[in-house]
Amino acid sequence: MTTKITGRNRLLRRRTWLLAALGVVVAILAFWGGRQAVLERLYPFGYRDEIITYARENGLDPLFIASIIKNESRFNPSAVSKKGAVGLMQVMPETGRWVAEQLGFAGYDPEMLKDPATNIMIGSWYLAELRREFSGKVVLVVAAYNCGRGRVREWAERHGDSLDPPSAVDPALWPPPEVVEDFPLSAIEYQETRNYVRGVLSALECYRDIYQKTLPSDVPSSGT
Repeated sequence: MTTKITGRNRLLRRRTWLLAALGVVVAILAFWGGRQAVLERLYPFGYRDEIITYARENGLDPLFIASIIKNESRFNPSAVSKKGAVGLMQVMPETGRWVAEQLGFAGYDPEMLKDPATNIMIGSWYLAELRREFSGKVVLVVAAYNCGRGRVREWAERHGDSLDPPSAVDPALWPPPEVVEDFPLSAIEYQETRNYVRGVLSALECYRDIYQKTLPSDVPSSGT
């Protein structure tokens, strides 16, 4: 009788341990799933197909474009700034017209910037152009996107940076896996622009952590 009771107790203990272990696993999965959902809400990745398409065309990490959009419009295609910048990537109408001319995009109208695909196409091409102009220095590229090419070029020249564009476009995806402060933030004279650069680079790190593994296998990323 004692043997039967002891065996039953062992079985109950084993079952209790298994249920407890299962509960821990479920709790961990629930926590991770909840955490992931919160992160994706904080760092949305809308218009993914359009971003990937134009990132691929311009040799950019799609998650870098997403980081720009998050800081510019928080993925609101109807956003219009006080200065008149429009859409997801907050493209100025004059910049949009200039890019459209470079692309041979006939019939450009500023209203087109409210279309997500057109906005991302123009904004991504402009980022790639800034990459060439500023020798691939990510801090300068992001700063120029925020406050204009001329001002940033002045800061770079004052700091003694050579901005000779490369003779050929580097085929490697950009920005690189390890993003460093390749131009001192202290040399950026506008506090707003310094904060903007910090915001974009911080968002890029988060986007890579959250979404890197979810990108299609045929989309290489510098986050790997």
